[in-house]
Amino acid sequence: MIRKNIIIFCLLLLNLSFSQEMIYNSQPKLMHISNPSYFGLNSWNRSGLLYSTTEINPNETQNNKFFYGSYSFDLMDFSLGLQFNNFSAPNIGYKKNDLNLSYIYKIEFGNDVWFLPSVNVGFSSKNLNPSNLIFEDQINSITGYINQESIDPLADFFFAKNYTNLGASFILHNTDFLVGLSFENLNQPNIAYDDDVEFLVPISIGMQAAYEFNLNPYDRRFLPRYSYLYSYASIKRSSESLNLYASQEFQLGEFSVGINQQFGVFDSFSFLNLGLSVGLTYENFDFGVSYAFAFQDLNTTYRYAPRIFDLYLSFDFSPFLRNRRGQYKRLQVDNYF
Repeated sequence: MIRKNIIIFCLLLLNLSFSQEMIYNSQPKLMHISNPSYFGLNSWNRSGLLYSTTEINPNETQNNKFFYGSYSFDLMDFSLGLQFNNFSAPNIGYKKNDLNLSYIYKIEFGNDVWFLPSVNVGFSSKNLNPSNLIFEDQINSITGYINQESIDPLADFFFAKNYTNLGASFILHNTDFLVGLSFENLNQPNIAYDDDVEFLVPISIGMQAAYEFNLNPYDRRFLPRYSYLYSYASIKRSSESLNLYASQEFQLGEFSVGINQQFGVFDSFSFLNLGLSVGLTYENFDFGVSYAFAFQDLNTTYRYAPRIFDLYLSFDFSPFLRNRRGQYKRLQVDNYF
């Protein structure tokens, strides 16, 4: 009975640790991860890949392999979006797969203002293999040698869990600004491995905002013809934590360069990391890479902010892309019609 209680307690801790959202640094380029209504923006048809690695602490690394795609049904005023993410924390034997499907409807409010509501359904599968962990009985305290086998009963367990989550999101935008609102885990799924234990994921709420400013409206020679400043910010409330993100990206013709900042509020306000990003747009392709430098919380000696490396590639297969190629503007409405 004591052993069972210890196992349940450990599982609860693991659920608390890994029920957090996907960590990545390229939010302005991949806004549909936090708000799936972005799939319907300007009726674009796109697909892409993201590889992200996160260093939680000097001894722990997590990886995300992410794929997405969207297709617009212009005659029926809606778009469909698909996202799939494979998350792994190899040091502790944890894996999680997430598949999300989105339906986005497009409504014109007039004066080139568009409203994009969406409903989202997600399917998640996760497993934990404790055999990858190192237990106390495996370590020789004299020589430091680590045995390959353990007699701890927990080492023979394999934990798996499948569940479904529901969400909704909204975006209002024109050619200059964007505001969004997103809700996740509306059905509050039970993610505990043990069916006798109830651990419900709390509903998370996110807000996003962006503004795009033309840096060269008069075609001055010292800047490329299509030069923009894209400012983006987001805030997300999950359980007892608050995550804030801000970025400022300069689109200089086919090249982009930017900086971003991430903050967190749990026990107190913390400056988590400062990131740099560069990108290149060529024909239908968009390449990008970013890296976030971590800041250790000066109030503690044990809390480390993550270091994040992102590498992404997207492909635009919209049928009328050639007519607007070279504009490099992110907030557009010309393709809705």
